[in-house]
This record gives sequence, structure tokens and C-alpha cells, in this order.
Amino acid sequence: MIPNNNKTVLFVFSLSATIEAERKPLFGVSKKNISKQFFKLLNQNTLNLAKDSGVDVVWVDETQQKGSTFAERYFNAYKSLFNEGYEKVISIGNDTPNLNANHISQAIKSLSHQQMVFGPSKDGGIYLLGYTKNAFNEQAFKNFSWLTSKLSDEIERFAIEKELSFSVLETLIDIDSKNNALEFAYSNPKSKVSSYILFNYTSEKKKFETSTCGFSFTIPLHNFFLRGPPTL
Repeated sequence: MIPNNNKTVLFVFSLSATIEAERKPLFGVSKKNISKQFFKLLNQNTLNLAKDSGVDVVWVDETQQKGSTFAERYFNAYKSLFNEGYEKVISIGNDTPNLNANHISQAIKSLSHQQMVFGPSKDGGIYLLGYTKNAFNEQAFKNFSWLTSKLSDEIERFAIEKELSFSVLETLIDIDSKNNALEFAYSNPKSKVSSYILFNYTSEKKKFETSTCGFSFTIPLHNFFLRGPPTL
């Protein structure tokens, strides 16, 4: 574990499993309870991973998010943590099952000598974003194309244009649709998350293989935790 002697915090910016299932009925609108249980699994995995990071951890769900748009809510989460005295703030979501302790460790270490770090998602978004306090730019942050395939490229261009030092982690798959849920499951057949997906998507297997012929895989048959903020 990394001792938190450098005022670093990791926060999970997500929604509760109930709200996630409403917004992303991955297993069909008539099976929202299956989606809900799926997001509970993702949330628990993410919480366990975050707790093992060795730094302070905050879970920010819809009961704590403030703002009328995603950009405002996300920005306010960063701002509130910087205002508490943290010098380095890293965020992750709950929808990237391949995110592991090594990625988080790399991000924490990167911010010990660089100003930004981010992890791009395969769909063009991001699964991790970290800033030092002096690199956090309110206007640029709010103007990023959040929730689009342009996002990771925009963040990288911003860092280059502002001459910020930064690191880019490996690209991972996040789960926002049936197709990338199945792509993840086929790529990671030993994962508990994959087992859940494949069990509930058995009838979708042939359709997915037909529409994604480029893949060739063998498939075997509020919470809130925070260690005290730093002294201001």
C-alpha cells in the first residue's frame, strides 16, 4: 500500500446500482433487476479496489453530486476535494472491470511528479482522470466533450497545448452497452463479471459473434468511505 503522505485522494464518481439500471438497462428493459444486480457487482468490485489503493477514498453517487449537468457535477466533485486540502485528486468510474490495482498505483505515482494522468477507454472516453491542484483548469474542464468519443483526445490535446506534464495509462473497455459488455466478457472469460454477463446473455451470443466478426475468443462452459482529509 502507498502511504498517503502527499495529500492524494481517489474518488469514485458513479451512480447507485438502482439508478444505473434505469439509465443503462443492459439486459433489457424487462430485466432491470438483472441489470441492478450487475451494477451492484461492479460497484462492490470498484469499492474493494479503491479501498486497497492506500490513499483516501470517497464514493460520490447521485446523493452527493451537485450541478445540473454532468460536467458541473463532475467538476464540483473535484473542486470540493481540492477545497478540503487535497493536492492530487484522481477519479474513477464503476464501469471498467479491467481496471486494477496496478492502474491506480501507476496513476498515484504519476501525480507525484506530473500534473495530469488519464486512462482512455476504447470508445474514446476515459475511465480514470487525475489532476494536481495547480493544473486543474475550471473552464477547460467544463468545456471538454464529456460522454462522447472525443473526450480522451481532447484531454490529451489540452495537456499538450498547456504544456502540462502527463501520463496516459493503457486503453481499457468500459461497459455502456450490450455489445461492449459481451466484448469484455469474451476477452476476459475468467472474470466474475464476465460469468455474470455470459450467463444472462446466452441468447445473444450468436448475434454478437455475427456483428463483431473481428473478434475471436474462446469462452469456457452509499457507500461512502473516507479516511480523514489532510490538514489545511
